[in-house]
Amino acid sequence: MDRAKPFAALLLTMLIWGMTPVFLRSQSLGIGPADSLVIRYIPISLVWIIVLAVTGGWRIARRDWPRLLVVSLVGLLGYALASMYGFAHVPAGIGGLIYATQPLFVALLAVVILGERLTLSIVLGLILAILGTVLLLWTDLTNIDLGQSYLMGAVLLLLACFAWAFYSVPGKAIFQRYGPLPITAMSTIIATVPMLALASPQTIDTLHTMTLRQWLEVLYLASCSTFIAMLGWTYASAKLPATTTGPFLYLIPVIAVLAGVLILGETVTWLTVLGGLCIVLGVAVAQFGPR
Repeated sequence: MDRAKPFAALLLTMLIWGMTPVFLRSQSLGIGPADSLVIRYIPISLVWIIVLAVTGGWRIARRDWPRLLVVSLVGLLGYALASMYGFAHVPAGIGGLIYATQPLFVALLAVVILGERLTLSIVLGLILAILGTVLLLWTDLTNIDLGQSYLMGAVLLLLACFAWAFYSVPGKAIFQRYGPLPITAMSTIIATVPMLALASPQTIDTLHTMTLRQWLEVLYLASCSTFIAMLGWTYASAKLPATTTGPFLYLIPVIAVLAGVLILGETVTWLTVLGGLCIVLGVAVAQFGPR
């Protein structure tokens, strides 16, 4: 029962993030990575400032500020920048495949930094999940033109995966000490400050010319992906081992495919079904082991 809430938070977070690559790709191409980051993060940071002022959650011990600054600037800021600029060059489907490397980075950093045990079940689960993700997006991989722009985007998305693992694993200690809400708020605000350098006169022009769909995408990314999902992930990371939360990230490409079917009318092939089953099986093996 103690694990029910963090598991529910994880599943909600995966549902939100599973639909996020489509909107990140659309935003990157539609209004540009820089303007998208500025327009999304400034309002959510203002909301977090109000929340912290009301709750007093900004009170962080002096000894914890170095860790908070590092995980916020290297982890969260690095993830936001690398993801948005990466999706400017990589299709959403391929980005979903690259995102499947996140649990590998989470597990690796958990072993190196936190001393958590990397069991055979976790390794087998990761292998199955990687196989499933490759099957899931095999058609995209075999048909894409691997140009220099695509390769640069792929590298950026790999860096984003590492940055997110860095936010989740080294940040675990302060997540547990202060709770998910204050740390999510503080880290988002800290990461937003350097993003102000991306603002330009063009950002104002972008605000005036954005379509309704683009505003709805910004609303989803800001409220759901950046606010609700960030809070859910931080909460689950504080309650569960990193090697448990990491494999859940493999659900993202599965949900992305389902969202494509329901929202965009995309076709489901036998590779999609087989890949999805492998991913779910991998998560189950990593989570429950011999059971």
